Amino acid sequence: MNRPLSLALAALCAAAAFGGSLATAAAAEPTAQATSTAPAARAKAPSASDYVERPEVLAYLKEVSDKKGIPFEWLKDEVAVARYSPLTEKYMTPRPNANKKTTPDRNFALYKRNLINEERISRGVDFMNRNREVLERIEKETGVSPYAVTAIIGIESIYGRNMGRFRVLDALMTLSFDYTRRAKYYRSELTSFLEFCWNQQVSPVSVQGSFAGAVGLGQFMPASLNAYGRDGDGDGHIDIVNNEADGIASVANFLKIHGWARGERPLYRVSATEEIFKATKSGGIKPHTTVGALLKAGVKPLEAWELRENEAALLVDLPWILKDNTKGVDYYLGTPSFSAILHYNRSYFYAAAVSQLADEIERRRTASTRSEAEAPEQTAAVATEAKSAS
Repeated sequence: MNRPLSLALAALCAAAAFGGSLATAAAAEPTAQATSTAPAARAKAPSASDYVERPEVLAYLKEVSDKKGIPFEWLKDEVAVARYSPLTEKYMTPRPNANKKTTPDRNFALYKRNLINEERISRGVDFMNRNREVLERIEKETGVSPYAVTAIIGIESIYGRNMGRFRVLDALMTLSFDYTRRAKYYRSELTSFLEFCWNQQVSPVSVQGSFAGAVGLGQFMPASLNAYGRDGDGDGHIDIVNNEADGIASVANFLKIHGWARGERPLYRVSATEEIFKATKSGGIKPHTTVGALLKAGVKPLEAWELRENEAALLVDLPWILKDNTKGVDYYLGTPSFSAILHYNRSYFYAAAVSQLADEIERRRTASTRSEAEAPEQTAAVATEAKSAS
């Protein structure tokens, strides 16, 4: 990073939305080979753990100390107060999907209903109105749509209302040494977290976040915070929890680095089939083909666009099931900007929800602005009519 990170970590209360999305960077990382899960003897969580008495933990802390230049005694003292988190293990344990109609990750109709709602739309408009100058400036600097940035923050934390109340140290220690299904990934995040706290001289146990260890308005995992966190208001510090400008700048920076194209929409409605989807080898998160190739394969636009045939693209499928068991699939052409959102969370459902929530916020905000502009004219017209009548 170009400047030192400095979160007001003592006040952190970050991240629950969906395990976060750069807690979905957590979800996005390759799954490690399943090893052991937590011991069955853990019927009651201890008030303080025995982590620093475990050889594998001490070996890990020694490695962190050697590689990062962090005093070993500081690491031991801070980790000594960590506790095993049974809720972290519970929430991270996969559950079987018995009924697709009631499982959001298999049914976009349900997924969309849970996320694109009145609360997130109306609060999104309020968020944009109070941060108008910051959003406009960040858009000029990065080219990233302020509506997309707002939608991500809305889905991740409901604009800061749901940033999580788990102790991040507990969550990351549990996922690194007890529930070890993805221990390699979470130990890497734990290292980033401890390094950050040492550099900022903040006690790790004071930091709160999601059950997966994500923090802030945009739910950044520690490694992602180090890589993409930005100072949005020029005060020399980065606080993605209490400072909305920093949260906005950090999300926009992530999208820019991952390919957001200035002035480009993420999704366009198209007509396609499962055969076309398979024939075009679709299904990844990167634009693997072009607009022209998709059109040649039989994809037909259902709305106007100004996309060139040589522009990069991907075909997106969103299956849905209604309560009466009616089934279908909606298809979209995804642009590099859609792919940028997929790097935030590798789910078509997530990225489509962000795109559609952004559209809804823009429609609501545009209508509200138009109404405000028309109100004085209507008042003047009424006054003129009253004066003429008298």
